Amino acid sequence: MLGHDAADSRVDVYRRTFDVIASAALLMVTLPVMAVAVAGSALSLRTSPFFIQDRVGRGGELFRFVKIRTLRAAVPAYVDKHQLDPAQIPAFCRLLRRFHLDELPQLLLVLRGRMSLVGPRPEMEHLHRSLPTDFAALRTTVRPGCTGLWQVSDACTDLIGASPEYDSLYLSERTLRFDLWVLARTALKMTGIGPTVTIEDIPDWVIAKDRKVRVIDLTAADARDSCGAAVGDLNGVGRPGAMSRC
Repeated sequence: MLGHDAADSRVDVYRRTFDVIASAALLMVTLPVMAVAVAGSALSLRTSPFFIQDRVGRGGELFRFVKIRTLRAAVPAYVDKHQLDPAQIPAFCRLLRRFHLDELPQLLLVLRGRMSLVGPRPEMEHLHRSLPTDFAALRTTVRPGCTGLWQVSDACTDLIGASPEYDSLYLSERTLRFDLWVLARTALKMTGIGPTVTIEDIPDWVIAKDRKVRVIDLTAADARDSCGAAVGDLNGVGRPGAMSRC
């Protein structure tokens, strides 16, 4: 047990070291892009170019989550993204959203130790509270990530709680090799070269097939046990008139 804990501690140290070095390098490379994005946002929206919101981080603590603003100040802070009218978003801001350039300031949060490059997406507090208790607690055992398995999956257009198997799998098989694969998939997605993925698309050299199947089966069983309660409610969060699919 002590040996296992020591190994986990070493991996955490390696991951944090990688986060600091990689985020610093990415900041230096993307700083000109970020400057153009900030200026373009300010000119397009005629307001502060930064959107700041409380999100749930490691240990359940709230932290200030920063993005480059892409929506007008009149848009509610907790608007359902599925209800947005693209025609109401300035063309420059649509470009930022398409290539996820509005997420670049999160690299600063990685340097500060509030986020990691890879991990579960930091959730808004009201949505975090709507998740099944065990799943919500599991997601806060690590730093939230700028990207993650759910973020590059084909489930990312829905709510996080609608497909808990992605975060569950990542957190049960969290390795530096897995992180590097997710970062590679993120780069492909951002550039439009690669499609979103499913769990079946994860190579066996990243995660053995039997371990993927085991996590999917366990997650499905948990969802069935929670049906009609927290998991069932997830499909209606933030969507007026939405019904449970259980």
